[in-house]
Amino acid sequence: MSLWLALAVAFGVGLLAERLGWLRPKAAWAAALVGGIPLGEGGVPAAMAVLYLVGLGSLASRWNPKSRDRQGRTAAQVLANGLPAALGLLAGSPAFFLAALAAAAADTLATEVGSRARWAWHPLKGRVEAGTNAALSGLGSLALLGGALLYTPWALWLGVSPLAVVLGGVAGALADSLLGLGEERFRWWGNNLTNLLATTLGGGVGFLIDS
Repeated sequence: MSLWLALAVAFGVGLLAERLGWLRPKAAWAAALVGGIPLGEGGVPAAMAVLYLVGLGSLASRWNPKSRDRQGRTAAQVLANGLPAALGLLAGSPAFFLAALAAAAADTLATEVGSRARWAWHPLKGRVEAGTNAALSGLGSLALLGGALLYTPWALWLGVSPLAVVLGGVAGALADSLLGLGEERFRWWGNNLTNLLATTLGGGVGFLIDS
């Protein structure tokens, strides 16, 4: 499938995702980039890996009554979580692609599930309320690992080392928590920048391990 056709198809899927409440209004163009590039470069399996992340994130946020994303992801959130993966695949690295997606999935589940824990641990503040930025809980840590492991079948499907994908996912999600400290120190540093850097790092770890 040509890249332009793939972008058009992904845009249509993005519009449907808006109607379903998975994405916020006017986020379909971001979905076109994040989903269209994988569809054009990696075919249906790669596109399904992206849709898997979108569906997983939507279900996790709706399951969590405290979630800030119950009304769907914004265009900026879509790009922060999925564009590094798409560009990695465009550059010819399925390992980077899947590890970046695994990092996004692991971080999403750690956030949504972990916020329901009794408490969490913050690197600078110690014991804090669950859901605090940059803090990890036992429940959230298990969800983090589970999110990364959920991309093992995709690794086997696309011929990538499952170990590279899982470790990249875990590394990226853990980095997300540490990078979150930047949000507390700098006004210009938001959660989307944290997610962008974390998914890029996770993809890079997966690429290095698979090389």
